[in-house]
Amino acid sequence: MSDGITRALLITGHAPCETVYGGEILLNRALIALSKSGIRSATIVCRAGQREQIISLIRPVTHRLQLHFDIVEKRTDESLAAALTRASEQWHEAFFLFPADTLVHPTFLTQARQYHSSPKPLLFAYKGVRIQTGQVVYEPGFADRFRVIFANPVPFTKIALDASVSQSEVIDLASTQEVEISSTLRQGFISTDITICRHTDLTNRAFDTYAELIQRWRETQTLSVGFIANAWWLKITGQETPTQLNAFFWKIAFKEISGEFSKLVNSKMSKPMTFAFVALRVSPNAISILELVLFLISSALLLFPYYWTMILFAIIWQFSAGVLDRCDGEVARIRNYESDAGGRFDMLIDDLRFALPFLFLTIACCREYASPRSYLFAAVVTTLWYGTAVVRHSQFLRRSGYVSIQTMGQDFFKNRQGAWVKPYRRIQPFVKGDVRTFYLFLLTFLGSKHVLFWTLAVYAWLVGGSYFFTIMKFHSPNPSAAVET
Repeated sequence: MSDGITRALLITGHAPCETVYGGEILLNRALIALSKSGIRSATIVCRAGQREQIISLIRPVTHRLQLHFDIVEKRTDESLAAALTRASEQWHEAFFLFPADTLVHPTFLTQARQYHSSPKPLLFAYKGVRIQTGQVVYEPGFADRFRVIFANPVPFTKIALDASVSQSEVIDLASTQEVEISSTLRQGFISTDITICRHTDLTNRAFDTYAELIQRWRETQTLSVGFIANAWWLKITGQETPTQLNAFFWKIAFKEISGEFSKLVNSKMSKPMTFAFVALRVSPNAISILELVLFLISSALLLFPYYWTMILFAIIWQFSAGVLDRCDGEVARIRNYESDAGGRFDMLIDDLRFALPFLFLTIACCREYASPRSYLFAAVVTTLWYGTAVVRHSQFLRRSGYVSIQTMGQDFFKNRQGAWVKPYRRIQPFVKGDVRTFYLFLLTFLGSKHVLFWTLAVYAWLVGGSYFFTIMKFHSPNPSAAVET
């Protein structure tokens, strides 16, 4: 992340600094997104007397920021132009400039950082969507999950450009006829109101609002427009309904690559709980720890020789493994808590979801059935096999740069061909993701710990084998692809 922009200038102005969106206030969301996208320094321009308030608002998230931030107060007799010029007077390279009333995600800023070489102020517009006679029109192939951003485009700023210009990465407005930029337009592209500029772009210009600055650049023909696609962003105008905001955050949270059972069943239960966790500002790691505690409690119930304790185990365990496991990832995506460490902690919890019941089942079977040594021997051999596979697979993931097994799996099967691939793709929906926990849930109702034990043992050997297979085959050349090339 060393290439690209490393600084940002945020304008608080009259933005609703204390309003919480997705578990974080807007200013903190912006700082977290900037930090995660590679920005290392941010300066916040606020009204006179707001410094202490801003510091108190940021304090709860400072441990999540890998950037240095400073605060510049706009004097009561000072224009916004003078305040921004003063705040950036020591900066010689390009930087982000945008109001803090923008709900921006790292996916947006990571793309935008690559435009650092633009010689003129660069205003970002969203690619693949435009306004035509007041209606939202999407280009073919526009991803459905990003349509929620444009549920109410009326208050957004529009740029009166022809649809054909989106084929370019950057369009210099000086090379076109005079272009209007306004929220009242019924034709054009939707502006994100996020810009890249330099200190010299702010000097010798009179403006007292961010919108006026955009107009000054347009009038002097020094403005360019760049296009961003497939990234989360939302301009907060005060006209958003709770339904629209919930839909926006749920689209961010929803894991497209999870199993079909998880999407169709567990996500229905996890959704209200996820928003409750977000509202209470519960961290994803806290949810993972709760999940682990419930795994321990439910697995311990297997030590009791009663049918009802097995059913209680099944209910608590399925709730933890299916619903809470989705919640921690969904909360992480909504609150920008995603990280390598968090991803690996989540993978550890995933391994323990089966390991803990297997451990307690081993103890229970040794106590309740004949031939306890056979159970103990099977448990030890299975644990050694599966433990070795997990360690080797985790090392492989780190070397390959993957945090998620699902993402690695997508890459593994991308463009893969062979006699085994098509049959596997057909059965994949029946063996992928949380549907495996549901199978164990159903088996529990048989009331046989013996069946559960051997089911988990076979499962551990199969999963361990798939891990070793992945390690051997992931980087092996694809003969079919080589022929096509």
